[in-house]
Amino acid sequence: MMWDTTGKEYLDFTAGIAVNVLGHSDPDWVAAVSEQAGKICHVSNLYHTEPGATLARKLVNDSFADKVFYCNSGTEAIEGAIKFARKFQKTKAEKADANTPKWFRKVKKLKWATETVSFSNCFHGRTLGALNLTWKKAYREPFVPLSPGHTFATYGDLESARNAIVAGKTAAVFVEPVQGEGGIFPADRAFLEGLRKICDETGAVLVFDEVQCGLGRTGYLWGHQSVGVFPDIMVRAFSNHHIPPP
Repeated sequence: MMWDTTGKEYLDFTAGIAVNVLGHSDPDWVAAVSEQAGKICHVSNLYHTEPGATLARKLVNDSFADKVFYCNSGTEAIEGAIKFARKFQKTKAEKADANTPKWFRKVKKLKWATETVSFSNCFHGRTLGALNLTWKKAYREPFVPLSPGHTFATYGDLESARNAIVAGKTAAVFVEPVQGEGGIFPADRAFLEGLRKICDETGAVLVFDEVQCGLGRTGYLWGHQSVGVFPDIMVRAFSNHHIPPP
């Protein structure tokens, strides 16, 4: 229940945008927040805290992932996923280069995949890195030029995805298992299985953006569990990340 400045009552059925799913002032939520506020509210990222570790352990136990990276918002989690993917690609290239004869290393320039791919009608955020991945031109055009090296493919079209994802160039592929911008558009099993195979073949990192469809909204804890296809990184206003060894 909500009230405006004149005292008129409203029922809020929108639950924010992917937030406030418990409603306003849910008694259990209020009790939990009040109890924690009486202990500790915030510390810098120089320290671990028991609540953070407990939540991370639960998330890992209930997902494919082996680590959790906390962020302040979904768009920051997307930015983190971009950085994780790029760092992984750089590290992979450096490890491969370690086997190159020293004389040849001096004359060649080390290169690694840095580009990204996302899909039509997607939404990944409004910060500059995430905005680069977001489909709608009205969101992007006021802030051009954005960083180079991004390609859009057609959602649900594996042939389009194959043409966009290039070995040695594409660092990461971002896809929503269920798109939430302007409607509800689930990806089918064949499409996500195909993306998994293409990313395995090209070495690209597969990122599932579950900011909208995660945490039970599809009837499963995670949206991708309905089709049984697993990413390398999952974004749900935090990044669960599991990068396979190169």
